[in-house]
Formats: sequence, C-alpha cells, structure tokens
Amino acid sequence: MATEVLVKREEGKAKISRREPLWCAAFLLTAALLLHLCGSILRPAHTDYGSTWAAYLAEPRDSIDVLFLGSSYAYCDWNPAGMYAESGLTGYVLGGSEQVPAITYWYLKEALRTQSPSVVVMEATSLFFDRYQNYTQINLGYMPWGMNRVQAILECAEEDKKLGLFWDLYFYHDRWKELTPSDVKKAILPAGRDNLKGHTAVDQVFEQTADGPFLSEMRQSEEVYQQNIRDFSRIAQLCAEKGIDLIVTINPTYSQYTPVVYDRLRADVEQNPGVTFVNWSDSFAEAGLDPTVHLYDGGHLNRDGAKIFSAYTGQYLRGLGYEPREQTGENRAAWEAAAAEWK
Repeated sequence: MATEVLVKREEGKAKISRREPLWCAAFLLTAALLLHLCGSILRPAHTDYGSTWAAYLAEPRDSIDVLFLGSSYAYCDWNPAGMYAESGLTGYVLGGSEQVPAITYWYLKEALRTQSPSVVVMEATSLFFDRYQNYTQINLGYMPWGMNRVQAILECAEEDKKLGLFWDLYFYHDRWKELTPSDVKKAILPAGRDNLKGHTAVDQVFEQTADGPFLSEMRQSEEVYQQNIRDFSRIAQLCAEKGIDLIVTINPTYSQYTPVVYDRLRADVEQNPGVTFVNWSDSFAEAGLDPTVHLYDGGHLNRDGAKIFSAYTGQYLRGLGYEPREQTGENRAAWEAAAAEWK
C-alpha cells in the first residue's frame, strides 16, 4: 500500500515537473503581450508626415492602382484624393521622412502583402540621402510586426535604435503622464482609413523665388551613393518579380541638383529593366504650377501645389495607359467623398 502511494506521488511530481516549462512559457508569452500592448498605448498615434501604416492597412485589399514611395517629397507632393478626382486612379503615399532606399525596399515588400498596384511611383531625391538620416525610429517603428519589420530593423537601423525598435517601451515609457483615452482607443480598436491616403498637406508659401532654382552638386560620398543604387535595384527587382511597373521621378522643386547629377542618376536607375525615369524638377509651367504660389519651401509643394501636381500625375499615368481598376460601390463612394473633401 505504502509503495503504491509513493508511486502515485512520484507520478504526480513528474506530471507537475512536465507542466512547469509550459507554465513558464505561458507566463513569458502573457508578459510579452502585455508589454507589447503597453508599448502600443504609449507610442504616439501617427497619421501624417509619413509612415502611416495603420491607415494604409485599412484600405480594402487590392484596391490601390498607384503606390507612391519615397521621402517627404512623396507625401507632401502627392495627394491621392486629388489624383483620383482628375483621373479615377486610386493611390496611396507610403513614404517616410528622409526615408532612405534601404528602408523603402522593406516598405514595398510589406506593402505588397495587401495591395497589388499596377505601378509604383518613387521620388528619387532619397537616392541622394546618407545611409542614416534623422527619422529611422519613426520610419521603422510604425511598420506592422512581422519578418519584414524585423529584417528592416536588423539591416537599416542604427545600433543605438535597434533595442527601442524591437521594444516600444524603451522609447516611449515616459509618456504615461501624457496618456489620453484616445491613446488607449487607437491601441485597442482597429484603425480606419482616412482621406489623407498618406498625404501631408502644408500651407506655407515659399517667398524666396526671385533668383530661381538653386543648384547643388552631389554631397554624399560615392560609397553611399552606390549603396543607395544597389538598394534601389532591389526595389526594381521586386517590382519586376511582381509584374509591377516602376517610375522614378524628380518632382517640381527649387532645391535641384545640376543636370550632370540628374543625367547620371537617370543612367543608373534605368540600368534596371522596366524602370522609367522622369525629371519634372523644372516642369512647373507644364504641370500648371506657379513657384511663387505653390511651393511650401525650397523643396516641397504646399497644399494647393500638391492638388495641382497630383492631378497632373494622374493625367500623365492615364496617358501611359494605366486604367482604374474595378472598385466596390462602397469603396468608390469613399474615394468620391475623399475627392470632394479636398475640393
């Protein structure tokens, strides 16, 4: 009898022992999820100035005709609702402040998980950026969690930012005093799409235009430029693999590079099969723009300039043969409402 009791006790201990790793794993998983939720609540909402992933993911799957990529020259200069009003083409600007081509590659890879655009339009100013710019934390920190974000952090982030990009609380733990009910709401409830479509409207008018555009030579090192071109080639290759056309643009701007720099850039990007390079830097009159009225600063278009340039871009794309895809009645009505709001 005593032996049987001893055996049962030993069996019970064995069962408990086998369960301990499972309980430990469950505890660690629960703790990780709670810490992630806390980080999501403390991280500020981001609805403009690039990296607007939440609104992008709220767009109906495979409903976007044109995907715009790049830096602030993308999200300031292109207003997809304005383009839709003129051309019927739907679009989204999935750019980021001072975003380098290495990050843009991972943006595109993640973006294509939910959308299948007919054409990608990428502004080319980012090819003249240094390897690391000022907004890595924002550009990577709002990407959806998954292998694309993980690989982007490991490949593109500065060493001193990687910990915070893997663990939001590292960056935002001291925001608890600023928390509002909307912070909790945006972390718990699913995000909805908005009428910005990734665009950021800025209202200032640039006044220093008397001397015309100011030209610069390339300022970055040859090593960094070549790395950016290699990263761009990855973007071009990904588009080719997915059967997506790729157009690279220099948008209308007074912050220009010399013709020699642009000629070299054209040759370098067009080495990739299927890539088209368009230099609109001096195309103000052609696009219907007035540099004394439609520039925000020396580089970016303001709100009114973006509406005009976006309509022009839509007409240009329609002229190349791109047609609006079929939309549901609900989504068509949403785009009509967005276009009407910007008018």
